[in-house]
Amino acid sequence: MHLRINGSRVTRAALPVGWHVVAAASILAVAALTVGLSACSDTSRASDAEPLCIDGALPIGERTPLIDAVCADPPSALSAAAEQQQRANADAAAASAAELQRRDAITIVTCGTGTPIPSDRVQACTAVFVNGLFLLFDAGDGAQRSMERSLLPITEIDAVFLTHFHSDHIADVGEVISRSWILGRTAELPVYGGEAVQRVVDGFNAVYALDDKYRETHHGEDILNSRVEPAVPHTIDDPGAEGRVVFERDGVRVTAFRVNHPPIEPALGYRIDYAGKSVVISGDTTDTASLRGMSEGADVLVSEVMSRDVLEAVECALKRLDDPRNARLIRDIRTYHIGTTELAGLAQNARVRTLVLTHQVPSFDNDDPRVELLLAAPIRAIYSGELVAAQDGQRIVVELE
Repeated sequence: MHLRINGSRVTRAALPVGWHVVAAASILAVAALTVGLSACSDTSRASDAEPLCIDGALPIGERTPLIDAVCADPPSALSAAAEQQQRANADAAAASAAELQRRDAITIVTCGTGTPIPSDRVQACTAVFVNGLFLLFDAGDGAQRSMERSLLPITEIDAVFLTHFHSDHIADVGEVISRSWILGRTAELPVYGGEAVQRVVDGFNAVYALDDKYRETHHGEDILNSRVEPAVPHTIDDPGAEGRVVFERDGVRVTAFRVNHPPIEPALGYRIDYAGKSVVISGDTTDTASLRGMSEGADVLVSEVMSRDVLEAVECALKRLDDPRNARLIRDIRTYHIGTTELAGLAQNARVRTLVLTHQVPSFDNDDPRVELLLAAPIRAIYSGELVAAQDGQRIVVELE
């Protein structure tokens, strides 16, 4: 399901049916040759102090001769069925893209609402569609598969914004870069983040350099041009609690601001403004003045949330089970996430119209009733606006006036 916001009223609509991209299998090379390729784009090279880009020769074989299929007329039953399926897939993808890229609404898709705690949820991932732009905030494990299942127009992604560099927020950045290119992206992909974003992006570019060249050699650079595959890092200097505009296009403004997730420096949140409407992405944080200020009057706050009561209970249980290592890990988690009561008070005082719960700690499965009992209910007792305990693939639509 997804939720459509018309003013302050929330109604339910159907989620699009998932689809699968059909990809041809790669053929292994038979003769060895060496191809020189830089793993880094010209604008993303690491400094001498941090020599992270890996340049040099890549071992690439010659591609085997490619032979077109012999297509019968009329087509075989199998080919006709494949044509029907491909047409249905294309129609569903086009319909989803048209809905997401409406110019009279902002659409938020919670493509990942989980954490490193095991569950059926995908790790951190939030997509925002605004005035024809596709902006992605974080890409933890499973993010790319989730976006494809939700029929997001992956090839048209305009920018990626990282809140910080914990693995559950960046694990699938490489797949986002690679898959968007394989499926048809034709321009470099900008990735915004705090200090060290260049290290992260250069690393993914280096890891995927061989795969990029394999595919370009096999299919041809007219189909897959590896020169446009890499991501390009954009370092966000510490924006402070007051925030700083880091992206502006076609009336859409993205402001980064500092949040509190020690020992990460800086950890970032983001605010998206367009046509008098605003969406705030908390990132991982405690209750901070910066998040309170940036959330003031927001139409939607997409925030992480933690049940302090549950984590304290688990910590005590682990101590009784003589498991000091995991008890300490749970204790440590409690120190740098925002609790249900704190979040509810923040959203209420900031007059947030709709609060969306993501990065849910603990991460229960998507349909687990404990989400309502232990995360949502304590917030409802304090916060009087619309509350969405998000599931993976859920859509929240803010209609523009």
